[in-house]
Amino acid sequence: MITPVKFVEGEKVYLRPIEEQDLQLIYFGKNNPLVRETLFLFYPITLEQVKQEITTYITSKENLYFTIVEKKTDIPIGQTAFVRIDYVSRMATYFLAIYNPNYWSKGYGTEATKLMVEYGFDILNLNRIQLHVAVENQFAVRAYKKCGFIIEGTLREAMYHHNKYCDFYLMSILRSEFYKMNVMDKKIKYKKEKK
Repeated sequence: MITPVKFVEGEKVYLRPIEEQDLQLIYFGKNNPLVRETLFLFYPITLEQVKQEITTYITSKENLYFTIVEKKTDIPIGQTAFVRIDYVSRMATYFLAIYNPNYWSKGYGTEATKLMVEYGFDILNLNRIQLHVAVENQFAVRAYKKCGFIIEGTLREAMYHHNKYCDFYLMSILRSEFYKMNVMDKKIKYKKEKK
């Protein structure tokens, strides 16, 4: 048996490069009504289209995609990525999708986000990571805030969904904020361990 590739590893999940076997997960997720709701996807996608989409993503130097895998079972559960990476301004846009709703609200998305943010600042030398999230998706907004993202502004009526235009938050975290947050976390952890 081949040992799974664990490019970045956390407590609950690890991130690895996308593999051909992940096409089924993405195909399932992008056609699942619950997932489509959160990602604002409006058209069906074929397996061949998924394959073409992934090939486009992974061959571009502006994108960096990973599969999120549940650590205890080695089951792929979603995708995360930096897209539109700007290597001059040291900025990227963050993407996350847990494609199987059975894995929602278990902390997997939060941990994957923390792993990506740390990778982005420590390894890729990014200065800014930003994302867009629907104002109504308060579960995601809270998870991103836990990871240090702040709301910078509102993209008013940015997308059309269910016969209405929806607002999106622009959220970001800066390198300096990330390192300051980590220093504070270590101090708190040290005080707890000392008691």
